[in-house]
This record gives sequence, C-alpha cells and structure tokens, in this order.
Amino acid sequence: MTSRCPIEWEQIYDITIGYKHHCPSFLGNAFGVDPAEVHMHVRCISVADIPESENEAASWLMDTFCDKDELLSDFHSQGHFPREGIESELSMAKCLANFIFVMTLTAICTYLTLFSSIWFKIYVSSVCAFLATATYFNFRPSPIVSL
Repeated sequence: MTSRCPIEWEQIYDITIGYKHHCPSFLGNAFGVDPAEVHMHVRCISVADIPESENEAASWLMDTFCDKDELLSDFHSQGHFPREGIESELSMAKCLANFIFVMTLTAICTYLTLFSSIWFKIYVSSVCAFLATATYFNFRPSPIVSL
C-alpha cells in the first residue's frame, strides 16, 4: 500500500486496486474466494486542486482516469505499483487502536439504534432523511465551527 498524505479535512482519496494473478469475479467474491495477492495505490488529492467549472472538472477527471489506466498497465507489466510500501511499515498499535475504536463506536450506535428510547430512533431517522435530501438536492450547509 502506498500513501503519504498530510492531514487535511478537504481531500479526496484516489484508490487504485491491482490484483496480482487474477481479478476475482462477483461470484468468487460472493462465495468468499480470496484473490491470491492484492495491491493498493492511494493518492491524496486536495479539493482545492480540482477545477470548479464543469468542463474543466470533466477534463481533469478524464485525465485522472487515464493516469489510473496507465498505473494499472504498469502494475500488470511490472508486478507492483511505483514506490510501493509493505505491510510491515504499518503500525500494529495504531491499526489495533483504530479497529477497536471503530468497532466500539459501531457497537454503541447499533445498541442505541435497536434498544434505546424512541427519541434516539427519531433522531437517527431525521439525520438519515436530512442526509438523503441534502445529497439528492446537492445542498451543502456551511459548517458551524470552522477548523
């Protein structure tokens, strides 16, 4: 996995996945057939670097996908992504702490959603309805607190 990205709040992660020997099919995934070797290339893109006009953004997006095609083509010919890291570079303590945090938060939210008072269920339903509406109508509220 390759990733070196400064911590920013407004960024996009461009992830390219390369399968070493063969790409698993949908049925292979459904039946739990694991691919032999999976490589990931992660690139951080600042939102400020993306053009705002529709035509320029479309051109930028096409260029990005051409770069991804070239990256995958090089991966299949060389067997790895450029500047590829290895799993041992990951901190086991950080990964474990993140995993425990996410699982704890998921368990708490699941418990509160299923076994809490009606007011929490109304809150969760309202938030889901708001997010669905905001996404559909492309509504972007300004943040209350700016970091």
